[in-house]
Amino acid sequence: MGRRRGNSRASIAAMEARALVVGGDGRIARALIPALARHGYEVVATTRRRVPDAARVELDLAEVARTGSARLPDCDVAFVCAAMSSYAECRSDEAAARAVNVGAPAAIARALRGSGAQLVILSTNGVFDGEQPFRSAGDTPDGATAYGRSKAAAEQLVRAIDPDAAVLRLTRVFRAGEPLLAGWADRLRAREPVEAFADMVAAPVAVDHAAAALVAIARRRAAGILQLSARREVSYVQIARHIAARAGAPLELVQAVAAATRGIGPGEAPRHASLACEEFLPGFGLAPIEPFDVVDAVLR
Repeated sequence: MGRRRGNSRASIAAMEARALVVGGDGRIARALIPALARHGYEVVATTRRRVPDAARVELDLAEVARTGSARLPDCDVAFVCAAMSSYAECRSDEAAARAVNVGAPAAIARALRGSGAQLVILSTNGVFDGEQPFRSAGDTPDGATAYGRSKAAAEQLVRAIDPDAAVLRLTRVFRAGEPLLAGWADRLRAREPVEAFADMVAAPVAVDHAAAALVAIARRRAAGILQLSARREVSYVQIARHIAARAGAPLELVQAVAAATRGIGPGEAPRHASLACEEFLPGFGLAPIEPFDVVDAVLR
């Protein structure tokens, strides 16, 4: 369960704080960085690209995992937003997934240990097998995918190194102009058919929800496992039909297909994808999240 961290640095005002965002080129990081800046943080982000920049430092998680060490800028809070997150890539090379998703965050935790910096890592509903909805933060992980297993191992190892670290588990995160949804919208407006999974569900949150939650964790010096999810699940067919209705297109243009027929592996289309988070939302400054509100927002 999440808790507020007992640490003398909790009195640090955000205006004086320095934030490190590991994986600054990712979708969540691109929303988090300006959100932190708006709250007065000085932000430095990492990138795998060799681009000298005062606001970017080079860091490759695969190299961090290989060496077991990380040289990091001074910071008051560090967010690990980078990961090997493709189900297919993790499935095809589970050793690489464990290196990047477990070994690298552990090395970062060891590098920050004793510095007083708060560590926040991102995780996923994939740490669970998806057989039950609204899994609790206190439930034992039982993930059915290589990606989910690697993230569960990262949670355990990082919190063993730094018991005051925070873990934010997220369900499916949609960004503004989400390509999948935007592509559906374009085709449906043109009265062209689209295919959507009937047997895959999501409890989606917008990338701005994730960024707001991460900023709240930093500002409150929260620790432990926290979760963010929509208040209910919807299938991808339901999402596509909602978009069709928005576009004034016939719902029959949405063609239901099974995930397994499109290369989705075992466990990668779970029956349930939601997380219990009602107790956490007030601390994040967020109201309960409606899935179709998220769809509408990212398509605006």
